[in-house]
Amino acid sequence: MTGSRHSARSSRTGPHQRGAAASLSSQSGAQSFLYSSVKDLLASKIETQELPSGSVLKEASIAIQLGVSRAPVRRALAMLHADGFIRAAEGQGYVVGEAHPVALSSRRLQEILVAQSDDIGRSATWERIFAEVSTTVMAAMPFGTYRIQEEELGNHHRVSRTVAREVLWRLMDRRLIEKNRKSHWIIGQMTARDIRETLEMRQVLEPRALAQVAAGLDRVWLATLTARIDKAIDDFPAGGGASLDEIETDMFGTMYAGLRNARMLSSIRRNQISLIVPRLFRQHFTIRDDLPALQEYAQIVHHLRGGAAGVAQVLLANHLARVERLTLARLRVLSALPPPGSAPYLIAIH
Repeated sequence: MTGSRHSARSSRTGPHQRGAAASLSSQSGAQSFLYSSVKDLLASKIETQELPSGSVLKEASIAIQLGVSRAPVRRALAMLHADGFIRAAEGQGYVVGEAHPVALSSRRLQEILVAQSDDIGRSATWERIFAEVSTTVMAAMPFGTYRIQEEELGNHHRVSRTVAREVLWRLMDRRLIEKNRKSHWIIGQMTARDIRETLEMRQVLEPRALAQVAAGLDRVWLATLTARIDKAIDDFPAGGGASLDEIETDMFGTMYAGLRNARMLSSIRRNQISLIVPRLFRQHFTIRDDLPALQEYAQIVHHLRGGAAGVAQVLLANHLARVERLTLARLRVLSALPPPGSAPYLIAIH
């Protein structure tokens, strides 16, 4: 094992690689040697424990992240296995070291394998454009399947490709887009099945989350939210869709911000795509069908303020069950509308 690691270390070009994509692209014209670059990269990440013991490595996911075919990755993994860096997994792929197998998310694998070392200030930059890009993505979802061109996205917003990629990964974290086998960023068409499944997940997760955060909710914040909901009801429908959007952001976003279970919070956020439909619908039509929802929100917050978290849980679960039919009806109407003018970085593929 020691000898094999020494060999892997001596074959690398330097102690710090400025991104896997750059180091591998120089080999792209020589497929027979590409496996060596993949092997060296993975060995480096294992030695530095960036790929910690227990990490599950699969050829398909690594190939997607590195932008190469599966053949050189397959050979690189086989060589690392022979050298003792990794062991065969019980199912598919390999496991680093001797620890219990732990699957890496696509986002985490991307950070480990292709993160750049000179991305100073990228967070502030991606935050600047994230809202606009996510709005564009959501507006396209009911109308078909689209491919996002990463380079064109960066050019359109005048940011680096690294920043554009950061935005795309965060959109993928929220299940707004996905990455296909060709490593293309895809906006999938929203379907009735998506709505049913995400609402089913919300019915399981959100009432339980509400019970956990109820005692810690700020009383002034709850009072302010109550006043906003009451005003929206009193003014209905003159208040318009924007105020209702903001109320729902607080009801189903800010409300859970204090949740200590980070995994549950992440799952809740990923399963809220059903909220996209009413928000898009309000951009095209009046909000006449939204009064029952506002009244339900008022009841939920009223019981939270009164310390009756259990009642609020039941009301929330009932609301999520009730809105399924309305959300599906609105999705059908939206899908019949002409597609909106798409951004230059979107290509319709269906």
